[in-house]
Amino acid sequence: MMWLWRVIVAFGIGGLVYSAIGLYEAKIETRELTRALERLEARQNAVKREIAALDTEWSYLNSPEHLYYLIGLHFDALQLQERVPDSFARLSELPPRGAGLAAQEGQ
Repeated sequence: MMWLWRVIVAFGIGGLVYSAIGLYEAKIETRELTRALERLEARQNAVKREIAALDTEWSYLNSPEHLYYLIGLHFDALQLQERVPDSFARLSELPPRGAGLAAQEGQ
């Protein structure tokens, strides 16, 4: 009967050691995952800051003041004309819808 208790205690100690090893491995894995998560969050914050900087730059580049400055700077090269009502086509001057397609199909 004494040998039965020894077998039970040996299995108990073996189970305890196995559980301790599993717990230690889970702890190590959790630490690695936590570090990986911290790196991802740091990268995410860096990307958010970069996007905010690009949004600011985009807003500046599309501001009317900046666009007027660029137009004035490159007015001769762009050969821009002032918009007047006569610079737009009238509906009667436009070809009917699909007229360009019919000409292309005939080729």
